[in-house]
Amino acid sequence: MKTELIMLSALLFVFTLVISCEKSRSLCGGNDPKNELSWLNQEISRLNALNKCYSISRSAYNKQTVFIISNCEANINRVPVLYNCDGTVMNLSDVDYQNLKFTGSIELIWKSN
Repeated sequence: MKTELIMLSALLFVFTLVISCEKSRSLCGGNDPKNELSWLNQEISRLNALNKCYSISRSAYNKQTVFIISNCEANINRVPVLYNCDGTVMNLSDVDYQNLKFTGSIELIWKSN
């Protein structure tokens, strides 16, 4: 019984890895968007030079991959900026931001130190 439970747990773990890898491949930038997308790599370098707290996450919005750049400074309250796959800022209205619903999980790609 214990062996069967261990085997089942291992099988579920492998299945979860396969599903998450497939999902990452289906999103713009694949499994390594920092290196796959030159604009994202340049944006990371630019943000890193500012010596402030920023993060970049990836998700899906309106059936497309989006990259979310957020300021994570404790005393700054800013609206995150969304970029599409080619690095163009998505100009969302105030209403769009208020009703912003991502259709996938939000995956942290990078965070400054």
